[in-house]
Amino acid sequence: MATRMISLIALAIASVSPSQLLAQDLPAADASDGRPGDIVVNAQRRADTALKEQSAALNIVNIQSAETIAKYPDVNAAEALSRVAGVALSIDTSEGRFVNIRGLDGNLNGATFGGVVLLNTQPGGTYFNAAGRAVEFDTVPIGAIDRIVVIKTGLPDHDAEGIGGSIELTPRTAIGMQKPFAEVTLGGGIETFKGTGLYRDEVVLGAPFGGKNANGDAPFSVVVSQFLYNDRRTFDDIEAAYKDNQPATPDKAFDALELRKYGYNRKRFGYSGEFDFTPNAEQRLYVRGSLAGYNEHVSRNRLTINGLGDSVLADPANPNGLIATGASTEKTLRDEEETHRNLVIQVGGDHHFGLLHVDWFAAYSRATYHKLYDYNSTFSGPSNLTIAYDNSSDPNYPQFGVTSGASITDPANYSLSSIGNQSEYSQDREWSYALNVGMPIGLTADDELKIGGKLRYRHKSSLPYGGSYTSATAPLLSQFASGGAVTNFYRAGYNIGPVIDGDGVRQLFDASGTPLTLNTGSFFDDNEDVSAAYAQYKASFGSLGVLAGLRFEHTSTIYGGIGDAIVGGTIVNGPLSTNRSYDNWFPTLQLRYQAMPSLVLRATYSTGLARPGFYQTIQATSIDPATNTVSTGNPGLKPTYSHNFDIGAEYRLPGDGLISIGAFDKELKNYVVTRTVRGSFPGLTGIVTIDTFENVSGSHVRGLEGAFVDKFTGLPGMLGGLGVDANVTYVDSAVALRDGESVALPGTFKWSWNAAVFYERGPVKMRLSPQYESSVLFGVGSTRATDIFQDHRFTLDLNGSYDLCRNVQLYFNAKNLTNAPLRFYEGTPNRPIQREFYDVTLEGGIKLHL
Repeated sequence: MATRMISLIALAIASVSPSQLLAQDLPAADASDGRPGDIVVNAQRRADTALKEQSAALNIVNIQSAETIAKYPDVNAAEALSRVAGVALSIDTSEGRFVNIRGLDGNLNGATFGGVVLLNTQPGGTYFNAAGRAVEFDTVPIGAIDRIVVIKTGLPDHDAEGIGGSIELTPRTAIGMQKPFAEVTLGGGIETFKGTGLYRDEVVLGAPFGGKNANGDAPFSVVVSQFLYNDRRTFDDIEAAYKDNQPATPDKAFDALELRKYGYNRKRFGYSGEFDFTPNAEQRLYVRGSLAGYNEHVSRNRLTINGLGDSVLADPANPNGLIATGASTEKTLRDEEETHRNLVIQVGGDHHFGLLHVDWFAAYSRATYHKLYDYNSTFSGPSNLTIAYDNSSDPNYPQFGVTSGASITDPANYSLSSIGNQSEYSQDREWSYALNVGMPIGLTADDELKIGGKLRYRHKSSLPYGGSYTSATAPLLSQFASGGAVTNFYRAGYNIGPVIDGDGVRQLFDASGTPLTLNTGSFFDDNEDVSAAYAQYKASFGSLGVLAGLRFEHTSTIYGGIGDAIVGGTIVNGPLSTNRSYDNWFPTLQLRYQAMPSLVLRATYSTGLARPGFYQTIQATSIDPATNTVSTGNPGLKPTYSHNFDIGAEYRLPGDGLISIGAFDKELKNYVVTRTVRGSFPGLTGIVTIDTFENVSGSHVRGLEGAFVDKFTGLPGMLGGLGVDANVTYVDSAVALRDGESVALPGTFKWSWNAAVFYERGPVKMRLSPQYESSVLFGVGSTRATDIFQDHRFTLDLNGSYDLCRNVQLYFNAKNLTNAPLRFYEGTPNRPIQREFYDVTLEGGIKLHL
């Protein structure tokens, strides 16, 4: 409520201000190569500026300006990134969260905010390989950034992290503004699946002050922003597990079936600000900060049917049906609240001393995940049921019914089995310091030799706690039924029984006095320090631009945790710690050839790194002498190193249009995979089965990219506002798994494309935006038949706006017009294990530019 009042007060102040937002022209400049630190003015928010910088850069980058970002119905940085060529989106609860670059998942890529490394909030929540490094871009609101830069071929003055690429989010700035300005967005809408509402407000205020410097600009400028987006999304989800022991059981026989009803109350927030002192064009000092994230409460009512494959026969009355005997049910409730926060504080400067150019910064970044509580209550229901089901006629909507046994929807047939509660506090902190010095050496008219270094001191820890309570009286579910039942689940007439009262369950657990104890299996306390130095040289030789250089990084780690060890023949559980360090060199050579005024050809060689994930190196070790099995992380893992080769061509069309095509090849060394190995283990005798992680060689990622952007200004009359902005990426990847079997790298979308067919003429702007991602390997099973895949997804969004005047714009968004589900399957598409439908999200509102 307080943040909403602040927004409304700011709106009232801004509404009576006569100021106008005046965009400044970008001065003739050399390319920034996608690296933050150059003194740029507010023109960086413009789409034409972004295209010019993208074309002029010596390395391969894609730049998405704030002007372009605002033309889509995206809420967070993840969704905005998905519009960029070569970037694919991973969603959760209908909202973009992680992004993949050129087929490589977010754990293998880098991310910065103003040059400061962004960190992961929830280590256990990352997709594909659960490495705990991927940045949750849903914690970053689009209003806090001036533009997005996707760096696909890294430079020596960049952090080496990022095999697929790295992402730079450029913070908002007011440098170059001539007058105070305000940007205000107020909106609301509806989630159509259940008719729940949403609310958005965003306020950006900025101003120059302090008179005029020698260049006619104010020496001081400040900009602050506030973002709030709240919704109460609800959706249904059917999940299944298969028996997978054919031919003993019929094909597609369920092991269990779950019908889950979710309710999310998510409150996104973002606050950022920057203060700049630019006494002249040669000097700049700045201080900036950003705090963004979200708080959400989750309620999940679930009906589980177990034993559907233990004793199963074909249904004589239905050729696609099965009949299971001896089945049982459970009713469960998950009642959870969590908060994600990303904080960045940075102070820095950019200085020209004659021919010498110096830029520097010192920064503190912190990402936190706080699970306040996570109550999971289980009520045991009827058993010895005979259930007929059909999951073949329509795999997305399996039909089932109890043919013998008690009612599975009557709360009187369920009694409390247990209540568990978990809490967690994960924290990722880093102090960083960077210094870069550049100067011409005179071999060509525009050359530059640059040297520099960076220090990073990172500390990441996860503290999970849990406890379980079993009631001696086993109260009935009818005592916790909050009124009402879910009778039209999935909009398909499923009845999953009563809604469980979370407050009652919570009170019973808290009154029991059950303590929460540390879960040592998921606990870790790691330090990772990186010291880097580099040298690079860039110059133009006629039409040929050349950048060459070398970066060195020394990594020192301490992996801390708690696990089992065998001491004197006895299993002892206690603290474990492993120290490790390694050095890496990163050479690069990047060539840009201006073949014609409108044609650029590129050829590059670059290198990159992905350090082992925090859960892959976890110290927690579980030993079972009875079965001679061990489950453990591998602190001896090497980082994944990549040799990257790129070629490409770009042809500029009149009016800031573009046709581009490119090919890339990434040869990976020491890619990390899950592995079950048989060997020896200290303290155990004989052959031991060890579940762990290992490095493998010989993996690769290769692909093609293409883009086409044009506004058809040559069309007659009203058609002159039509245009297209489209791109497509094809990726082929392979890694040796399961005794040499070659499979695609998890998270590698073979095909991804997105497009926008737009109309922009006068006060009217309309944009229809389809996106497609092919199916992708999500999790590796014991065989190809048990591999888990995320199914292909095609979405369609609509965005429109109308300028009432220069300062006032009405907007309308419609997201997911295709009602594309989040769907997973095991082995083949006709074996779905999860499918969530979200329906359409509608939003409308007003934007003020003052």
